[in-house]
This record gives sequence, C-alpha cells and structure tokens, in this order.
Amino acid sequence: MTLKARLMSETLIIERTGTPIRDSAGSVVPGTKVQITVTGCGIISPYGVTVGSSSETHNASNTVDTDRVFVAPLGTDVRPDDVIIRGTERWSVTGRPMVLPLTSLARVEAPVEWVTG
Repeated sequence: MTLKARLMSETLIIERTGTPIRDSAGSVVPGTKVQITVTGCGIISPYGVTVGSSSETHNASNTVDTDRVFVAPLGTDVRPDDVIIRGTERWSVTGRPMVLPLTSLARVEAPVEWVTG
C-alpha cells in the first residue's frame, strides 16, 4: 500500500451552512446545512509532530484543543468555516485550505481543530 493510500484512506463528511435565505420577516438567516461525502481523505498529524498537537485550557474546565490537518483529493471544495465529520468527532476548519498539486502526494490540505470538554 502506498503512503498516499495509507494517509488518505477514509471517507469523511464536509458539513457547511447552505446558501443564506430570507425568513418570513425578511431577515437573512443561514440556509439548511449541506453535507458532502468525500472519499480518499484523512485527518493526519501536523508536520514535524509525531503524535499531533494538543493543549489544555486551565480555567476551571477540562477543555483540550487538538490540532490536525485534513487532507483530501485535489478538487475537494473545503472552506474555512466547514466542519469535518469523522464518526462522532467534529473537526472545525480553522484556516485557509492549501492546494498542493505538484507533489507525489498531490492533495488539498486544511488545518482543523477538535475541541473537547
């Protein structure tokens, strides 16, 4: 199995807010959420970090922030406000996606964060 096949072997869901609409009072409100299933993708550790990155917030809570990288095939439409669903995990896209077309691991990458607690 190739490295690309190992890193990008999951089927995940990209969830985003649909096109804004007007409610009965004429106010603009978010549209119905849209879910897009993407095959051949994954959530991997950030570069240079063996087990990923996480931090704890010490303000009388049990909050843990975990940072990873969402990787998907070229052409995948991922946006900064999207949520990546992996089973029961909901990873928030926290930055601008990057397209890497000229490598042996050609892909789209986006930084993601999972906050628990």
